[in-house]
Amino acid sequence: MAWRNVVITKHCKISTKLKLLVVQTDDDVYQFPLDDLGTVMISTTQAVVTANAMANLLKRDVKVIFCDEKHLPIGETNPYETESSRRSCIIQQMCWSEDRRNILWQRIVQEKIAHQMQVLERWCPCSDAEKIGALAADVKSGDSDNREAVAAHMYFPRLFTYEFVRSDDDNQINGLLDYGYAILMSEVARKIAEIGYLTEFGIHHDSERNPFNLACDFMEPFRPFVDQEVFKLSGRSLESEVKEELIKLMRTDLPQYGTTITQLINVFVRDSLRYLAGEGCLPELGFWRCDTES
Repeated sequence: MAWRNVVITKHCKISTKLKLLVVQTDDDVYQFPLDDLGTVMISTTQAVVTANAMANLLKRDVKVIFCDEKHLPIGETNPYETESSRRSCIIQQMCWSEDRRNILWQRIVQEKIAHQMQVLERWCPCSDAEKIGALAADVKSGDSDNREAVAAHMYFPRLFTYEFVRSDDDNQINGLLDYGYAILMSEVARKIAEIGYLTEFGIHHDSERNPFNLACDFMEPFRPFVDQEVFKLSGRSLESEVKEELIKLMRTDLPQYGTTITQLINVFVRDSLRYLAGEGCLPELGFWRCDTES
């Protein structure tokens, strides 16, 4: 089972030997069993990767993420081989009904808002946290009233102080959030491609310049996991150790679920795609359900 995440930060050569990933820096040589790898983050533009190494990583569905000169994720790999017929999945994707797309987006927003409220209740108790949670009950099909944006407008200032502005590129908290969200989106995109669907065509996100519209849709309920981790990392800059913490987050155990965020994503993505295909019920993560039953 893949469990190890490798972050490359130095000038090096990346190759494979037998069943090992070999990372040779100027000072040392590191070896990692290929079958243990879940993600390889190349957080430098000074790394050389052999074609054989890439082929071996793709065969094992190891996600390889490349970063730019600012060490921010800029692209990733997706293998051609999938669990099912890619052609039939794509044809099916083009025929998803509008009703199912809108109902699924409604559920996604409800789960996200309920999760945001839980994060506030745990880390920043405030008297009006329930108001954010109550917005989940007001979400309509397709979130036509944009309750998601209303909740975000209330949520972020309460979590990161009222001076915090999500669009402020100079705030190091936003740098941490962007990095964590990029890793999260990569996990979601990997599973979508693994099953055989296109990440370009979403159910709500619909940007011609975004190759990950569907991943942006499915990642929404999981964003508060990143928010929570960034809250705990507040005051620290986007350095190597912090990046490693954000990458490790994807495979951190969740005692309340008896699994990891990555496995939770896998189940949610699969259930969402089954619902869109008309083969299953609406997916449930438990944030919204727990909120309504409490």
